[in-house]
Amino acid sequence: MDDKVKELLDRIRDTAVITADAAVDTARMAVGRAGQMADVVKLNVQLFDLNGEFDAALKQLGQVMYDTHKGLEPVGDVKALLREADETAAKIEEVKTRVALLRQSKSCPSCGVMCSREDKFCRGCGSPL
Repeated sequence: MDDKVKELLDRIRDTAVITADAAVDTARMAVGRAGQMADVVKLNVQLFDLNGEFDAALKQLGQVMYDTHKGLEPVGDVKALLREADETAAKIEEVKTRVALLRQSKSCPSCGVMCSREDKFCRGCGSPL
Protein backbone atom coordinates (compact mmCIF):
# COMPACT_ATOMS: atom_id res chain seq x y z
CA MET A 1 0.00 0.00 0.00
CA ASP A 2 1.25 3.45 -0.84
CA ASP A 3 2.58 5.40 2.19
CA LYS A 4 0.41 8.43 1.38
CA VAL A 5 -2.73 6.27 1.23
CA LYS A 6 -1.80 4.60 4.51
CA GLU A 7 -1.17 7.99 6.11
CA LEU A 8 -4.51 9.27 4.84
CA LEU A 9 -6.34 6.21 6.19
CA ASP A 10 -4.61 6.62 9.58
CA ARG A 11 -5.70 10.27 9.74
CA ILE A 12 -9.25 9.30 8.80
CA ARG A 13 -9.28 6.62 11.51
CA ASP A 14 -7.89 9.06 14.11
CA THR A 15 -10.53 11.64 13.16
CA ALA A 16 -13.26 9.01 13.41
CA VAL A 17 -12.07 8.02 16.90
CA ILE A 18 -12.03 11.66 18.04
CA THR A 19 -15.49 12.21 16.55
CA ALA A 20 -16.84 9.09 18.25
CA ASP A 21 -15.41 10.19 21.61
CA ALA A 22 -16.97 13.62 21.17
CA ALA A 23 -20.32 12.03 20.33
CA VAL A 24 -20.17 9.87 23.46
CA ASP A 25 -19.31 12.90 25.61
CA THR A 26 -22.16 14.89 24.05
CA ALA A 27 -24.61 12.05 24.67
CA ARG A 28 -23.53 11.82 28.32
CA MET A 29 -23.98 15.55 28.78
CA ALA A 30 -27.40 15.42 27.12
CA VAL A 31 -28.52 12.58 29.38
CA GLY A 32 -27.26 14.43 32.45
CA ARG A 33 -28.95 17.64 31.38
CA ALA A 34 -32.20 15.80 30.61
CA GLY A 35 -32.13 14.22 34.06
CA GLN A 36 -31.48 17.60 35.62
CA MET A 37 -34.36 19.18 33.72
CA ALA A 38 -36.67 16.32 34.73
CA ASP A 39 -35.75 16.96 38.37
CA VAL A 40 -36.51 20.67 37.93
CA VAL A 41 -39.89 19.85 36.38
CA LYS A 42 -40.75 17.50 39.27
CA LEU A 43 -39.79 20.18 41.78
CA ASN A 44 -41.88 22.78 39.92
CA VAL A 45 -44.91 20.47 40.09
CA GLN A 46 -44.28 20.05 43.81
CA LEU A 47 -43.96 23.83 44.13
CA PHE A 48 -47.30 24.29 42.34
CA ASP A 49 -48.98 21.89 44.78
CA LEU A 50 -47.40 23.58 47.80
CA ASN A 51 -48.54 27.00 46.58
CA GLY A 52 -52.07 25.60 46.32
CA GLU A 53 -51.86 24.32 49.91
CA PHE A 54 -50.55 27.70 51.06
CA ASP A 55 -53.38 29.54 49.30
CA ALA A 56 -55.92 27.19 50.90
CA ALA A 57 -54.45 27.86 54.36
CA LEU A 58 -54.61 31.62 53.76
CA LYS A 59 -58.18 31.32 52.53
CA GLN A 60 -59.17 29.46 55.71
CA LEU A 61 -57.42 32.10 57.82
CA GLY A 62 -59.26 34.84 55.94
CA GLN A 63 -62.57 33.09 56.50
CA VAL A 64 -61.87 32.79 60.24
CA MET A 65 -60.98 36.50 60.41
CA TYR A 66 -64.08 37.51 58.47
CA ASP A 67 -66.33 35.29 60.60
CA THR A 68 -64.80 36.88 63.70
CA HIS A 69 -65.37 40.33 62.26
CA LYS A 70 -69.04 39.48 61.59
CA GLY A 71 -69.44 38.24 65.15
CA LEU A 72 -69.87 34.63 64.07
CA GLU A 73 -68.28 31.67 65.77
CA PRO A 74 -65.07 31.07 63.78
CA VAL A 75 -64.68 27.61 62.29
CA GLY A 76 -61.03 26.69 62.70
CA ASP A 77 -58.14 27.15 65.05
CA VAL A 78 -56.15 30.27 64.12
CA LYS A 79 -52.92 28.99 65.70
CA ALA A 80 -53.17 25.67 63.87
CA LEU A 81 -53.91 27.42 60.58
CA LEU A 82 -50.97 29.80 61.06
CA ARG A 83 -48.70 26.88 61.91
CA GLU A 84 -49.86 25.07 58.76
CA ALA A 85 -49.23 28.20 56.65
CA ASP A 86 -45.75 28.62 58.17
CA GLU A 87 -44.84 24.98 57.54
CA THR A 88 -46.04 25.16 53.96
CA ALA A 89 -44.16 28.43 53.38
CA ALA A 90 -40.97 26.79 54.70
CA LYS A 91 -41.46 23.84 52.32
CA ILE A 92 -41.96 26.26 49.44
CA GLU A 93 -38.68 28.00 50.22
CA GLU A 94 -36.88 24.65 50.47
CA VAL A 95 -38.15 23.56 47.05
CA LYS A 96 -37.25 26.95 45.52
CA THR A 97 -33.72 26.56 46.90
CA ARG A 98 -33.42 23.06 45.42
CA VAL A 99 -34.60 24.33 42.01
CA ALA A 100 -32.09 27.18 42.12
CA LEU A 101 -29.28 24.77 42.99
CA LEU A 102 -30.22 22.43 40.16
CA ARG A 103 -30.28 25.29 37.69
CA GLN A 104 -26.81 26.37 38.82
CA SER A 105 -25.33 22.93 38.30
CA LYS A 106 -23.93 21.05 35.33
CA SER A 107 -23.25 17.42 34.64
CA CYS A 108 -19.82 15.90 34.12
CA PRO A 109 -19.24 14.91 30.49
CA SER A 110 -17.33 11.82 31.63
CA CYS A 111 -19.51 10.27 34.31
CA GLY A 112 -22.72 12.37 34.44
CA VAL A 113 -22.41 13.41 38.12
CA MET A 114 -24.00 16.81 38.86
CA CYS A 115 -21.40 19.46 39.73
CA SER A 116 -21.53 23.14 40.58
CA ARG A 117 -21.08 25.63 37.73
CA GLU A 118 -17.98 26.92 39.54
CA ASP A 119 -16.32 23.49 39.76
CA LYS A 120 -13.26 23.04 37.59
CA PHE A 121 -13.13 19.27 38.11
CA CYS A 122 -15.82 16.63 38.55
CA ARG A 123 -16.64 15.68 42.14
CA GLY A 124 -17.29 12.11 41.03
CA CYS A 125 -14.43 11.17 38.72
CA GLY A 126 -12.03 14.12 38.79
CA SER A 127 -12.30 14.88 35.07
CA PRO A 128 -11.88 18.48 33.99
CA LEU A 129 -15.19 20.28 33.43
